[in-house]
Amino acid sequence: MKDRALSTIGLWVVVGLVIWVGGFFSVAEQASFGLLALIICAAQYEFYQLVRAIPGVGRPNLSGIVAGFALHFGLFFLAAEEARANYLLTGGAMLFGLHLLSRLRHPGEVPTLLRRFPTLYGFAYLPFMLASLIAIARMKDGHLLTAKSVGLYYVVWVFVATKFTDVGGLLFGVPFGKHKIAPNISPAKSWEGCVGGLLVSAGASALFAWLLRDTFGISFMVPWKAAVMAIPIAALSIPSDLIESVFKRLAGAKDSGATIPGIGGALDLIDSMVLTSPAALILLSYCLDWAKRAG
Repeated sequence: MKDRALSTIGLWVVVGLVIWVGGFFSVAEQASFGLLALIICAAQYEFYQLVRAIPGVGRPNLSGIVAGFALHFGLFFLAAEEARANYLLTGGAMLFGLHLLSRLRHPGEVPTLLRRFPTLYGFAYLPFMLASLIAIARMKDGHLLTAKSVGLYYVVWVFVATKFTDVGGLLFGVPFGKHKIAPNISPAKSWEGCVGGLLVSAGASALFAWLLRDTFGISFMVPWKAAVMAIPIAALSIPSDLIESVFKRLAGAKDSGATIPGIGGALDLIDSMVLTSPAALILLSYCLDWAKRAG
């Protein structure tokens, strides 16, 4: 518990430093992209190591990691602005997300797609699903001629809404958790912890929005809207985290790695973002489009 808390604080300090230093040198978006791409590549590598231990699954190769980085690089640096939140990205993510959710009903079965095409599966599970974060990072607010880049702050908001669900789950689940949500997949998770996670996520999101708008004067959502929009994000982070637990159980592993004390590996860090990222892209695209029309 202590190691997890210290690691979490340390990670948020790193994120803050990247934003601050990047902003000082006018390369905040590029610095953040580099950090995010590094984490996703590391998570994908750990996933490939996991599936190597699953009986009956072929051996994935590193071409999936190269393809994932190429996808993110193209979205961030090369794609036209209006193409970053296109229907292909969100539609494909929703379809694969439904497949991932179906794994929770059959946690002991190895998906046929994973067994036959492990490299492709790892590409779809991590870089493709998390490509929504890259699209969010490039979002702009306001009218076309006067639009300001706000995507970096929205990406941090997605992380706040998602990861503080884990914090709330620990704060409420450890002392009060009695009713298990998925005892065969993750015995530590409880319904009480889930409710606490939703509340903490909404509160942390509102606080983040308030700090940006009222303390730093940055254009962002009003606090109540940030809190309301955080609820579906937080709700999706719970099954997203359980999905990685399914893969770890199939591989007979407790953690995806040992890079981060108290948390595990990069995959353990970012697993809850897999389902929340596409949902956040849809929510934010709608809100920003509405704000542009209203303005």
